[in-house]
Parts: sequence; C-alpha cells; structure tokens
Amino acid sequence: MYLIFVISLLSLLMAFASKITKMILPFICRDSAEVIARRKEIAKLRSDLAKISMRDEYTRYVRCEREIGKLEVTLNEAKGRDGVKRVAYDYGLHYGGMAVVGLCMMYISIFYRYSTVIVFGDNFNFEPFGGFINFPTKVPNSISVVFWIVVNNFVARTLASYVK
Repeated sequence: MYLIFVISLLSLLMAFASKITKMILPFICRDSAEVIARRKEIAKLRSDLAKISMRDEYTRYVRCEREIGKLEVTLNEAKGRDGVKRVAYDYGLHYGGMAVVGLCMMYISIFYRYSTVIVFGDNFNFEPFGGFINFPTKVPNSISVVFWIVVNNFVARTLASYVK
C-alpha cells in the first residue's frame, strides 16, 4: 500500500518540478549585498536630485545625474552576476530534483517489478490488455508496479499541464 503512495508522490514531484523550483528559488537566490547597496545609493541620489533646482545649480544637478548614471551601470553589472547565479540555481534545483526522483523511480521499477499493486478478483477480466497491465508479474487480473508508474506519470503530467 505504501508503494502506491510513494509512486504517486514521486510522479507528482516529477510533473510539478518546474513549479516547485519556481516557488523555492526566491528563498535561495536573493539580491546580493552589492545590488541592495547600489539601489540605496541611487535612491538617495535621486531624492537629492529632486531637491536641487536645475536652473539655479546646473553643475551640481549634472554632477548628481552623472553619478546616478555610473551607479546604474554598476547596478546592472551586479544584477547580471546575480542573474547568472540565479540561472545556475534554477537549472541545478530543477534538473537535480528530477534526477533524484528519476533515480528513485528507476529503483522502484527495477526492484519491485515483480510486485503487484492491486489484485482484482476473478469477476474482473482485463483481456485483451491483461498481459500488458500485469507485465512482468504474470499474475492474472492484477496491475503491476511498472504499469502503475506509467499511468501515474501520465496522469501527473496531464494535471501539471492544466495548472498554470
């Protein structure tokens, strides 16, 4: 019984891996201290710039604008470095998680391949698909672990395609 739950859970994790990664990523990758400091400096200079009269103190106004421009360039460079780190974490979490779940599914497929998930009574007859559904167990009127994994993956991916 636990095997049914584990397979279903792993199938859902695999299907929703990208959505789970997008939920976790903001907690792992935050703005660096440099980006935060540059934003504060730019905000401070913009507030100072708003207080300066362009007519009365033109040189000071232009000097402040130039400094804001330089800080914005360094801010964009820092954001670019953070973006590279964010992409690395995004792909690492997504594909690393998929690899772990995939390895678990392979383990279950290999070591539990002769196990049945559900055995129905003699009043059920799955022919002509019975051999496919119970492969490789050969237990009549049963559903094998391999077939259960395939069906769960299909259902989970279909559900994931409807969730935006």
